Amino acid sequence: MSETNTAEKKTLSKGTPMGVVAALREPKSKNRKTVAEGIRVQDKDLISGQLGPSSHEDIDLCGLKLKLEPVSPSMGTIIHGINLEMDCKKPEVVEFLRDLWLERRVIMFRGQEQLSKKGLIEFAECFGELGSHHGERDHIPSAPMSSDDYPDILELKSGEKNPSAASEWHSDATWSPRPPMGSILICREAPPVGGDTNFCDAYGLWEGLHPAIKEQVIALSAVHIGQPHHAMDGILPEAIHPVARTHPETGKTALFVNRVFTKRFADRHRLDEATSQNLLLKMFERIGRPEISCRFKWNSGSIAMWDNRAVQHCATADFWPHRRIMERVTILDYEIDRRTPYFAGAD
Repeated sequence: MSETNTAEKKTLSKGTPMGVVAALREPKSKNRKTVAEGIRVQDKDLISGQLGPSSHEDIDLCGLKLKLEPVSPSMGTIIHGINLEMDCKKPEVVEFLRDLWLERRVIMFRGQEQLSKKGLIEFAECFGELGSHHGERDHIPSAPMSSDDYPDILELKSGEKNPSAASEWHSDATWSPRPPMGSILICREAPPVGGDTNFCDAYGLWEGLHPAIKEQVIALSAVHIGQPHHAMDGILPEAIHPVARTHPETGKTALFVNRVFTKRFADRHRLDEATSQNLLLKMFERIGRPEISCRFKWNSGSIAMWDNRAVQHCATADFWPHRRIMERVTILDYEIDRRTPYFAGAD
C-alpha cells in the first residue's frame, strides 16, 4: 500500500488543533479523505466578502481618502483606500503609517493582490532594514523555507497533505539576542473560512499582571530557546531577555515572555524549579485575553504588519483541509542600538 493511501485512511490527529476542529465539523467520517471531502462540501457555497456593520474614521492624506477601521478598542486598525505599491512612495504616507503602527501595534490592509514579492520587500524597507527569515542575518537556519529568487521571504504553506499553523501565542524569534522589530505577512491564498491570525497586546499583558507578580518579575530575565527548525548546525539558538521590556520608541513597558520560546528564568536569579514554573504560568495565563486582543480574517491580498516588541500573535488552526498560503518578511530597526531588548525601569 502506498504512503498516500495509508495517509488517506488515517484520521487527522485529535492531539492537534486542526484535528480537533476537523472532528467537530465531520464527526461521522472515519478517515482523513472522507473528513476532508465532507468539510469541503460544507464550505462549497461560501462567498468571499465583507458583511455586517463596522465603524471607521475618515482621513485625508496626500490626496488619499483613507478609512481607518478599528479591529478592537485598544489595538489593531485596518486601513482602507490605499495602494501600498504606489502610495508608499510618498514620505508623508510612510510617516503616517509608522505613527499609526506604533500607536495601534498592528495595522492591516486589504485588496493588495497587486503587491509582488519585490513590492513586498520595498514596502518593508520603508520601515526598517530587511531581515532574514528570523531577523538578524547572522542566523540562517539549516532548514530553508524560501524561494531561491527571494531568500528573505519566508513562505508559509498549509494544505490537506501538509497541515501547519503557528497556533501557539508567541513573538517572533525571541530566541535571538536581537529579535526582529516587526513582521509583515501577506496572504496569497486564503481558506474560505478559518485561518485567522490573533494578536495580543504585550503592554496590556504587563499592565494586567497582579502587583505582587510584577514586583517578583520586574527585575528578572528569562531564557528563550528556538525550535528544531531554527537550529544552525544542529545547535538550538538561545538568548536571555528581560521579562519586562521597555519599548525603545514609545517608552512603554511590555511583558516579553511567551509560551513557545520562554523556558525558564536566567540561572543567575537562582530560583527553584517550582517558583520558576509558577511565575511563568502566572504570566502565560493572561496571554490571549479577549479584551487585550484582536483577530484578523484573511482574504487573498490582505496584509498585517505588527510590532514584534509590543504584541504576541498566533494563527487559528481550524481551516484544514483548505489551503492557506502566506509570505512573511521581517524588519529590523534601522537604529542598531535599539535592537537589543532592555528594561529602563518602572514607567
